[in-house]
Amino acid sequence: MLFEGYFQKLCENGHLTHEDVYATESNICPRCGGEFVYTNLVDTTNGSHDNEGNRIDGAKIFKIKKIRTCGHCGSVLEVIYKQPKRKK
Repeated sequence: MLFEGYFQKLCENGHLTHEDVYATESNICPRCGGEFVYTNLVDTTNGSHDNEGNRIDGAKIFKIKKIRTCGHCGSVLEVIYKQPKRKK
């Protein structure tokens, strides 16, 4: 039986990274060198949505904290996400 999926990783500076579940695991953000403080496993083995369109893979939707754009053309240069609240 095969397993398919990826990790959603959020670093201490708010950068979101997606890493294949079979990739060499790193605890350092490739964008800023910060440490990952939040990791979520997304299981895509049986697809990402059920027949009604509901997510079944466990993927999280992160809220945006800040977007940095180019002052000349308006292109998005960087997206910073809010850290999710920890469950007690």
